[in-house]
Amino acid sequence: MTTQTTPTLPQTVRHCTRISHREREDGYIATVVQFSERWRLVLCKDQIQWIIQRKESSRRGDWRGLKYLTSRESVFAACGKLELLSDPKVETTLHRLPDPVSQLAKK
Repeated sequence: MTTQTTPTLPQTVRHCTRISHREREDGYIATVVQFSERWRLVLCKDQIQWIIQRKESSRRGDWRGLKYLTSRESVFAACGKLELLSDPKVETTLHRLPDPVSQLAKK
């Protein structure tokens, strides 16, 4: 029996100095994929939805939720509209997401 875990790519933001449990911070522990310095996908702290976040304009600004999604299909649709799917590695990571996200909470 294999255990499915949420895929996490290494943080690409250079100014991240500590791991956090706060969704708005750079080092949020449930970051699934960092699309760029200003865009990322995270799993919410309650494991009930994916959140596409955009970084506020300043380097020290917080991350703000832009889209709140519960299925892999909706993640792909939102990422496509926001033009965040240019990297094949990102698409591979997103294909590994459980569908629906509520499957994570059952573990």
